[in-house]
Amino acid sequence: MKFFWKLYFSIMTITLICFSVGGTMLIQTSFNSSFDREVESIYQENDILVNSLTLELYPYLEEMTLKWDSTQERTNLLKNVFCNMIVETFRGNISFCVRDESGNVIYQNDTFKDQHKLFKRISQNERGSIVLKDKNHYKLQALRCFSLNETKLYFENVRDISELFLNRENQFRTLFYYTLVLLFVSTIVIFIVTRWLVYPIKKLSKATKGIADRKVFIPVTVSSEDEIGQLTKDFNTMAKRLEITMKELHEAVERQEMFVGNFAHELKTPLTSIIGYGDMLRSKRLSEEEIINYSHLIVEEGKRLESMSMKLLNLIVLKKQDFKMYKISAQTFVQGIEDMVDLLMKENNIQFITEIEPSELYIEPDLMKTVCLNLLDNARKAIGKNGKIFLKGNVTEAGYQFVIEDNGCGMAIEELGKIKEAFYMVDKSRSRSAGGAGLGLALCDQIIKFHHGTLDFESVLGKGTTVAVRIEGVTNNEEIQK
Repeated sequence: MKFFWKLYFSIMTITLICFSVGGTMLIQTSFNSSFDREVESIYQENDILVNSLTLELYPYLEEMTLKWDSTQERTNLLKNVFCNMIVETFRGNISFCVRDESGNVIYQNDTFKDQHKLFKRISQNERGSIVLKDKNHYKLQALRCFSLNETKLYFENVRDISELFLNRENQFRTLFYYTLVLLFVSTIVIFIVTRWLVYPIKKLSKATKGIADRKVFIPVTVSSEDEIGQLTKDFNTMAKRLEITMKELHEAVERQEMFVGNFAHELKTPLTSIIGYGDMLRSKRLSEEEIINYSHLIVEEGKRLESMSMKLLNLIVLKKQDFKMYKISAQTFVQGIEDMVDLLMKENNIQFITEIEPSELYIEPDLMKTVCLNLLDNARKAIGKNGKIFLKGNVTEAGYQFVIEDNGCGMAIEELGKIKEAFYMVDKSRSRSAGGAGLGLALCDQIIKFHHGTLDFESVLGKGTTVAVRIEGVTNNEEIQK
């Protein structure tokens, strides 16, 4: 059963029980008070009647004394006296009975019905009362002992209290009707109140399902300052923290994927050079100087790959920005690039032309070399074979600029704004077949930002692409790397 219905039926049940029990107790309490007053009244009436009878019998005491030895004569005398007596009140004639010490009836008027129940329940010198039911009538009967000329007699009178019981029955009937009305009204009112109380919980449940379905979290509106309102605030706080945590985890996974993709991407060009030079050492007869140069290139590329793996890990996964910067001449930097890509360009019949203006660069050499190799590799893929790639370097007012031009397929204008996004590829089929993952330019953009530079593209579809890498000028501290 849903919480809404549990709450609804619980409130309904409690309300009806409290109303019914409370009403019943109120009616019964009122009845008991009225009944106690009736008992007190009949006792008072009994006392008054006994005193009145004693006064009425006073003139006959002398005659009764003379005939007291004869029980039958005494009884006859009392009967004669009582027969001539009529006891009236504002309620009408009173039903009464006079009994002797054994409980036998000496006299009773026409309206009194002897049931002998009350006399058997009380002992001598006591008084008591009892309720007797005759069909639909209720009567209160009282009995007390009194002495007349040292003779013990019992006076018993009756009062009709049917109205008291009738009033109680009417009140219970009224309570039943009111309970039905309350049930009808409370069904509607309690439904509305319960729905109002449960509504914030439904909103929390909906928001929880939204988080579980990985939808965008929208904070739940806090509509009260009670416990549910505080729960809503705590839920919003928890959800925000969870959203931040999930975002951080997602970014961490993306960084790890990017690191793996970039590292695999960066391995390709150096490994191509290493394999190519290694194959030349294995398959061709070379001079001693050529063997030393090629072996040196293989060792240097191996060291660069080892160093670059840690730097990429720090840059992409750990988000570190504390790499050591070096001064290095532009010619030395570009010469290292030429040595790496020379063999690859020759295999694809691509003319690789460099025009470098002398200057000093203030860069992290391995990372910046990664940028240039990525851009040159993209240019190679765009050309295919029998093309030209220019690598130009010149001094600017703000620092230094590298420009890479190709006469490849180019890109549409709408593609230029997306190429820096991770995993985005202009020509997916060609990029995949060439070993691309769409991560190179995203990494390049991150490295250039670390150098406080810019990376700009210009392209004409079918004619080629121009990439400009602008970095800040050299400072006078730090060593020059040769």
